[in-house]
Amino acid sequence: MIETKYGKISGIEQEGYTVYKGIPYARAPIGELRFKRPRKPERWEDVYIADHFQPKCMQAGRQIGTFYDREFYSNPDFAVDMSEDCLYLNIWVPKKRRQACPVAIYIHGGAFMGGAGSELPFDGGEFAKRDVILVTINYRLGVFGFFCHPLITDASDRTCGNYGLWDQMSAVEWVQDNITAFGGDPDNITLFGQSAGAMSLQILALSPLMKGKYHQMILQSGGGYRLPMETCRSLESAFAIGEALLKELGMEEYAWKHSNTERQHALRLLYETPAEQIMDAAGRVIGMSFSNGTGIPFIPVIDKVILNGDINELMERGEFHKLPYILGANSEDMTVDMEKERTPETNMMHLANANLAKMINRKKDAQAYVYYFSRQLPGDDSGAFHSAELWYVFGTLQYCWRPLTEQDRTLSNEIMDYWTNFMHTGNPNGDNLPKWEAYSDEHPDIKLFDI
Repeated sequence: MIETKYGKISGIEQEGYTVYKGIPYARAPIGELRFKRPRKPERWEDVYIADHFQPKCMQAGRQIGTFYDREFYSNPDFAVDMSEDCLYLNIWVPKKRRQACPVAIYIHGGAFMGGAGSELPFDGGEFAKRDVILVTINYRLGVFGFFCHPLITDASDRTCGNYGLWDQMSAVEWVQDNITAFGGDPDNITLFGQSAGAMSLQILALSPLMKGKYHQMILQSGGGYRLPMETCRSLESAFAIGEALLKELGMEEYAWKHSNTERQHALRLLYETPAEQIMDAAGRVIGMSFSNGTGIPFIPVIDKVILNGDINELMERGEFHKLPYILGANSEDMTVDMEKERTPETNMMHLANANLAKMINRKKDAQAYVYYFSRQLPGDDSGAFHSAELWYVFGTLQYCWRPLTEQDRTLSNEIMDYWTNFMHTGNPNGDNLPKWEAYSDEHPDIKLFDI
């Protein structure tokens, strides 16, 4: 039984750890809280039974039989419902603790359009065995996470959007406020994420709102300087996409620029329109964006609140938080030209990581370590594809359909040892591990992960 600031929680006892599933870290963003920044959860009176994963945030349905469906979503034991009421987190806690444990908060990927903290690879049992408390979270996605329009600008600062990022920050704040009750150390928090999760964290690493709220960061296949993909867009561009969404919803005739009455009527329609109808309209906007080459429409924006400017320019000015980082990519990752020889020197995502690491290591009180995951996973010819390292990082190879070997388990243990050493101390090195040097102009050390 855990006593949090919001009430008592009970979890599920497992061998060596306890897991608490589906804890609310914010109020449900429904009704008039739709398209609003997250609000703190309300207290509960009875014991909250945290024994199952709560719904994932609104997103497109499964495309059965596709590559990633088979890889991560085909196990019915991990299937959850989908709902706007989705702002929940999950915590894995070691049972035997000599002292307060470091805390790792994982931000899932999914192109800002899909995913959940309860997905198949993200079991925290192996982290708990290494005396690390793992937290996974849901955050709003797609149109519900990143829709922008003047109609919904915040009255305090006249900006909007980035609700998914606000959710992530709210989850970190909840952990800071409550993790001591679980045996965690709020002064030793690592944020780590993959793909869109890593892109989100790189934005938070540049945000003044997050300074001092975490202590290490790991960016897997989504960080870097001059990353070869769009991570965010201007507010003006986001407003144009918002106008397209209102048109698809049949709301373009409402002159929201004119009277307050018309504005309030339009807002009521936005709050009362069923989520599925908004998803359908957003799907048409996404289709148009892909067809005209403008990319994913609902992504983070330069809002001058969380993010003050262009990401690359902010990094050039050294405005990232000065602390330890791990950065890495996979050999068959996104942006890789599969027709060419695949080496770190030809991998654009790896080069973006190396360039950012050099920037970081030129600053005092900051270090960056670079890895390259190149294990060619058995079972097909997809190699070290985007997201392949997740099985190894979480030590969840038992859930993978592929014919993995004892060598894969050895590789997973090595990666987990580096990751959890980093979470404990800010340095991945430890006893019985090959030395991993911080990456710099003088020492361009790359840790290769392969069998």
